[in-house]
Amino acid sequence: MKNKFVDFKVLATSLCCSVVMGLISFAFLKCLDYAADFRSFFPLCYIFLPVAGIVTAFVYKRIGGKSSMGNNIIIESANDGEKVPKRLASLTFIFTCITHLFGGSVGREGTAVQIGGSLTSNVADYLGFKNNDRSTIVLSGISSAFGSVFGTPFAGAFFGMEVCCVGRLSAGAVIPCFACSYLANFVTQLLGFKHERYAISSIPDFDARFLFVFLIAAVCLGLIGKLFALGIKYVKLAYSKIFKNYLLAAAVGAAIVSLLIFALGLNDFEGLSTWMQDTAFKGDAKWYDMPAKYLLTVLTLGAGFQGGEVTPMFDMGASFGSWFGCVCGFDPTFFAAIGFVCVFAAAINTPITAIVLGIEVFGASAAPYFVLAVLISFIASGNTTIYPSQKFPVDKSLFHFQKK
Repeated sequence: MKNKFVDFKVLATSLCCSVVMGLISFAFLKCLDYAADFRSFFPLCYIFLPVAGIVTAFVYKRIGGKSSMGNNIIIESANDGEKVPKRLASLTFIFTCITHLFGGSVGREGTAVQIGGSLTSNVADYLGFKNNDRSTIVLSGISSAFGSVFGTPFAGAFFGMEVCCVGRLSAGAVIPCFACSYLANFVTQLLGFKHERYAISSIPDFDARFLFVFLIAAVCLGLIGKLFALGIKYVKLAYSKIFKNYLLAAAVGAAIVSLLIFALGLNDFEGLSTWMQDTAFKGDAKWYDMPAKYLLTVLTLGAGFQGGEVTPMFDMGASFGSWFGCVCGFDPTFFAAIGFVCVFAAAINTPITAIVLGIEVFGASAAPYFVLAVLISFIASGNTTIYPSQKFPVDKSLFHFQKK
């Protein structure tokens, strides 16, 4: 017996969860705004990061269980039916807010995806869904989370279908993922949350010089995504090898972040740092903006703090792209948009989502450039990823895709 392309029970369950996800996304985004206001009121809040790091590590070690796997447990739940702890959603919500409150450099997507995945996984288990139906419901939760937390429902739909298995989309999840992403975003916007939006001023004339600069930029952005994924991986590995006591590792890692903020005056790079996108699309990005955000984010996540990775990727990509465009004499807003999508595609291995994101946020006029730049960055990053649980059924080779 063939599986139904659209199962009413699966779709109804997914839609109900997406409404809840839209409400949670609104509450989460408002909490991050309040955390940013608190940091502005109390700039020295970063001195408490070591305390926050110790508390985070202690709670996750004692009661977190598999919650410490973060997005990886959600990916395994969608791919292999892995059970997701019920407490994951509340833990990641609370401790991501704590990270932002005390000046850690993290994003918001990772937390939202964990909440959406945890919600749908547990609802699906409670209602007795199995195999493909259960997987579809979890994927719809990922889509609703991404779509509502960024205000990009079109890209969110593809993200849910693409992120778990590189190079493959789940056809049976198309309608639930699209419906849930749009519904969750509608709920978040209905409650009054407004997302940042930027525009490309002009697209440069296509000639040999532009093509050369464009190709160099795409490769560099892919390597930034690769270095970001490797940076987080090896910082975590270094702390685990150097410090046998997990609380000491958390304290030292957090202390290093605090000292860097103090010594280098990196307060502006705490939290989401979406001001970097503002300056990038104004053509005012500095050469050191991207490295500073990279360093602070890698050290924050490497120290075990909770939070997402995608907004810092947007920051770094847009900032580098804008600066690179200015240096090479091209419109900075065009290269900021290219950077915005390319680092994301390279680090998370979601090229289709990145292309759709570019079109959704910046319009279709630059669509051919998004396609070319994203594919180059995607290949340049190799098989690295910020999510080790991602499946790689294809080899990201320049000349062929070969099954392993």
